[in-house]
Amino acid sequence: MVKFIIGIIIGIIVIVFMVQNVEVVEVSFLTWSVSIPTAVMILIVFVVGIGLGFVVRSIGYRKKKKKAQREEEEFRPER
Repeated sequence: MVKFIIGIIIGIIVIVFMVQNVEVVEVSFLTWSVSIPTAVMILIVFVVGIGLGFVVRSIGYRKKKKKAQREEEEFRPER
């Protein structure tokens, strides 16, 4: 429940930051270039960050679960 409340607070802070930054900026990457409002750029970075966080968390969870299964199999008594 605490993580949910912290997430809501962070989301509100991001929304307030986006509303206050509406000027257009040019974003360049290698040969690609686009002009977008700062608010849209902030939203994109925020969503990508959340997505990467979920990916890293799920990878760690899978590794931990796999390790626990291996340890359980190693210490299981023979019948």
